[in-house]
Amino acid sequence: MSASPLLEFIAREHPAFVHIPLGLVAVLPLAMLASFHPRHGKILAGTSFFLAVIGWLGSTIALFSGLIWGRQINLISPSGFLPVVANEKQVLQKILQIHILAATAGFLIGGVCVFMLWRVWRRDFGPGSAGQEHRHAGRRFWERGVGAPALLVGFLWLGCWGFSGKLGGIMVFGNEETNKAAAEVEKAKRNDAEAELPIRALDYASLEPAETAPARSKAHGDRWRRVWVSASGIDAYKAGKPLPPGAYAVMSTFTDEKGKPSTEPGPLYMKETKGDGTTAFAFYWGRVPANLQKDFGNQDSVYWRSPDAKLATCLGCHEKGGSATK
Repeated sequence: MSASPLLEFIAREHPAFVHIPLGLVAVLPLAMLASFHPRHGKILAGTSFFLAVIGWLGSTIALFSGLIWGRQINLISPSGFLPVVANEKQVLQKILQIHILAATAGFLIGGVCVFMLWRVWRRDFGPGSAGQEHRHAGRRFWERGVGAPALLVGFLWLGCWGFSGKLGGIMVFGNEETNKAAAEVEKAKRNDAEAELPIRALDYASLEPAETAPARSKAHGDRWRRVWVSASGIDAYKAGKPLPPGAYAVMSTFTDEKGKPSTEPGPLYMKETKGDGTTAFAFYWGRVPANLQKDFGNQDSVYWRSPDAKLATCLGCHEKGGSATK
């Protein structure tokens, strides 16, 4: 997702922003406990209120920066607030989801804490508060300073943010679960020659040409196209039959210029019959024109492979009898 330099800075500095409110929230219960002292309770209750306000405002910036960061690294959708966990192997997404929920719970509890401390501050420093020091000393212990209910809420706030911070550390430094998941992803990439680049699709010129000249394809953006098929599937393709397992076809496309194919390449389309008989698709466009990038998530280069949901249109058309030669 594209963002202004300011938003990029805020997102990038999320680890720094989050430590400021976390430190204040960690110190807050100490100040609140100290406010129970019979002689200095009033000033320490005011100090607690000051720490809580600054910590709560800082947590607002931390939450916002974390959301922007999550969107920029594609763990959260551009319009979403939580990562989508599609399967149990998405360990990082699961941890991030709980991390955000814990931080949000802390933010809400922190708001309650600030409100409770504000009421204490008004009691001790507002109109008519002069000469109340002796009353403070005479209160029962759990009613002194900020009071026991506010102290309890302060500890709950610290618990939420402490747990969220622990999960944030796991996402940065890893643990046994995240390291295992990362190793499985790396192993899958090593076993998948096309995990990063569409190697076979780019090498389409080494395949068998299914036609001698380009033709228009209304089903593929009304572009000019030419189809290339692997040797094991060329005969079936020309006969209009399904490709045998292991065979694949690549369609190279070109933009239109005054009714003729231009030299400006369009996207590559690939259809493959897997060894188990299922059909897989791939779509690759190394250089998306600027005027079309809004239709491709504002990306200047895209590479989609089955089972990506963006290829559902391809699957739906071919299942209804659409032909790659159209």
